[in-house]
Amino acid sequence: MQQENFNPYASIMVYSDRPNPRWQLSTEEWHQLSKLMDTLPKITENGGGPYQLDSPLGYSGFHAHFSIISSYPDIYYVANKCQAISSNPAGYMIFTDEQKQVENWFKDSAKNHGIGITITDIQY
Repeated sequence: MQQENFNPYASIMVYSDRPNPRWQLSTEEWHQLSKLMDTLPKITENGGGPYQLDSPLGYSGFHAHFSIISSYPDIYYVANKCQAISSNPAGYMIFTDEQKQVENWFKDSAKNHGIGITITDIQY
């Protein structure tokens, strides 16, 4: 059985022929992202299971996951809708993020972890 990585991580969701860029997050970074999510206006809540990110060609957003604590939701940023999503197995909440605060947080985090993102990578 393959051991799952229990540390929080983030990834850029890019539909391509290569693996999505991924980096580890510290617990502090996870809490920063969670606090940022708490400042956003909620649009809707859905109790029908976890959120499924569409897979369009190219860049679609970001994803963060903390697998060791099941009560921590996954966090998504959906670029073409300027929305942030908090998702767990029971359902998800969608927040509006027209200022792209969550996207910018992910971009800064990627840069701080040595993941280079160029403007051509971030096309909608």
